[in-house]
Amino acid sequence: MAGVLRTSGRRAAGAALGAFLCAATVGAVALAQSGGAPGAPCDDGARAASLYSEGVSAAREGRWQEAYSAYLEAWKLKQHYQIAANLARAELKLGKHRDAAEHISFFLREAEGVSEADRALARQMLDEARAHVATLTLAVSRAGATVLVDGAAVGTSPLGREVYVEPGARRIEARIEGERPAQASLALAPGASQEVELRFVERAAAEAAIPPGPRAPLRRSPAAADRGASGPNMALVAAGGAATGLAAGTAVVLTVLADRSARSGSNAAVPGADACYASGPGAPDHRRCLEVHEHRTEAARLHNISRGVFVAAGALGAATLGYALYGALRSDSGPAVTAVPVALAPGAGVSLSARW
Repeated sequence: MAGVLRTSGRRAAGAALGAFLCAATVGAVALAQSGGAPGAPCDDGARAASLYSEGVSAAREGRWQEAYSAYLEAWKLKQHYQIAANLARAELKLGKHRDAAEHISFFLREAEGVSEADRALARQMLDEARAHVATLTLAVSRAGATVLVDGAAVGTSPLGREVYVEPGARRIEARIEGERPAQASLALAPGASQEVELRFVERAAAEAAIPPGPRAPLRRSPAAADRGASGPNMALVAAGGAATGLAAGTAVVLTVLADRSARSGSNAAVPGADACYASGPGAPDHRRCLEVHEHRTEAARLHNISRGVFVAAGALGAATLGYALYGALRSDSGPAVTAVPVALAPGAGVSLSARW
């Protein structure tokens, strides 16, 4: 493509574009007048035509960065398909493939009166750009939503066009005020094409479909009955039962350990242990007496702990049973008992917290 895409009449680049931008209607290439003060559209058009001509001159000499800057400033003033085509060509030269895809797509949508050869050349440019980016076709469940890619707005639904994004991890969103955003996260490779559906939760529509007036009482599901008015919370009952069993098991283990320590300090294990204990640590065999004393002390300590744990297990079991029986009788009240068993290391006991 030599500097500009050809129009049907091969007009001179700078002069022709100036005519396009300043005229109210020029056949198939007329531009819609933009808002602003009287005369502003033509002033913008003249400036855009001047910048466009600068871009054409720079492109012919291979100064692509200068051409890109001039075309971009012209595009900001007037979004014309001829500017878009030449801007895209400069962007391809500079490796700005995503921007090039957007601008050449604009040319293909908006251009009128151009030859089929020019359209074919534009499609080749688009294929070149798309090989380096990812192409998304976005379907949004609600019209009028702002569509964003990585937080930057790309249009309003329905878009009616493809969206080009850089490869890699992308976050796609659709937002409507007062609604939870519809979101999708994607990992895209260069050249990938993907359809993405962004669906809002139709909460407002569901509420609007319910007619006003008295409503029939809601029926509780079995799960709701477990949690609510018609019975106890079975998960809490199960947890209380499990904690009771754990506490009782801990008490049994502590009792076994206590008995073992007691046997280690008995006459059977240490001959003359009773006499040694009666005489205390000051017995002739001081070392043996200390060992007997330690075993019997440990046995007594473990027996005391095991008795405490048995008591805690009984209290926990009674609380759980009472809650289950009481919950079976209640109607719409909340849980009557909140029990939190805390199993601690041997020697620290078991803590039980209850709220009635």
